[in-house]
Amino acid sequence: MQAVNYTSARNNLKTLIDNVCDNNEEVIITTKNDKTVVMMSLDEYNKTHAQLKRDVQEAIAEVERGDFMSIDKAFEQAKKAYRD
Repeated sequence: MQAVNYTSARNNLKTLIDNVCDNNEEVIITTKNDKTVVMMSLDEYNKTHAQLKRDVQEAIAEVERGDFMSIDKAFEQAKKAYRD
């Protein structure tokens, strides 16, 4: 992933868009007043968004089935994994 400032992005917009779309790579664009965006291809955005929706739907289904662990058990497993 590359990062460019706003002026560079503006001056090289077509090249940036081509690289993002052709190489499936994101670009971070920053401004002087600390505002930052990420440019990504629409195809990659759609894939990511669709996967997120599937993951949320599966998580909801697991909760509705009662197929989840308590926060205490999850915390203990996380601590154990961290120590190992």
